[in-house]
Amino acid sequence: MELKDSVIIMTGASSGIGLCAARHLTALGAKVALVARSTEALEEIQLELPGSYAVTADMTNWDSIRAMVQEVHAHYGKIDGLVNNAGRAYEATIEQIDPEIFEEIFRLNVLGVIVATQAVIPIMREQGYGTIVNINSGTAFMRVPGYAVYSSSKRALVGVSFTAREELGKDGILVSQVYPGMTNTNFGVNKHVADPVNGASGNGPVRDYTKGDPPEMIAELIAKALVEGEAEYFAHERMRTLENR
Repeated sequence: MELKDSVIIMTGASSGIGLCAARHLTALGAKVALVARSTEALEEIQLELPGSYAVTADMTNWDSIRAMVQEVHAHYGKIDGLVNNAGRAYEATIEQIDPEIFEEIFRLNVLGVIVATQAVIPIMREQGYGTIVNINSGTAFMRVPGYAVYSSSKRALVGVSFTAREELGKDGILVSQVYPGMTNTNFGVNKHVADPVNGASGNGPVRDYTKGDPPEMIAELIAKALVEGEAEYFAHERMRTLENR
């Protein structure tokens, strides 16, 4: 894909990796549809990024997702790429897992991706091309105490993404995955925590991600995935050999 003048939907665009990637893609000449729940934040970002378009949507509400895709298509007349970036973590031991929060995490991290993908397929199929980039996580291949729910949601996304890549390739639609490691964003602050005092480790919740990779690194990987369309992109090469891959 040529990024110049392309139209890219970026979910979770109001902060963190999504915002950084939206800025990077805009700098490379793309027009970015900024998607998140915060209308005020998106409107401010839209003023900053030339050619961008803010659409408020809840990525756990299927009608909202479908309406967002249709609105973006009506505004730009095409959709070249979709970056499924919106996601949330949950720090809880197996003993602590709340089934309702489990369902919320899977609804956002897995089903939201599926519904957004379903919504863009007819548009991309008619165009004869398109690229979908799913933001995964290195935890999909790790055994991290307290992160069973998040890790398993990302393992599910691995299966969804690889299967979608096989099914949609014949239509000219490429599906890629980007695997960040710990990244310097507000991800740790925004996650659900079963025990806000002790955390899963007993030493308090892990909220400080400031020693993680800069989000600009992941933004560059997202742009690379959109341009090249290979199956997987890792923040660090060592992640390719993580246990249980």
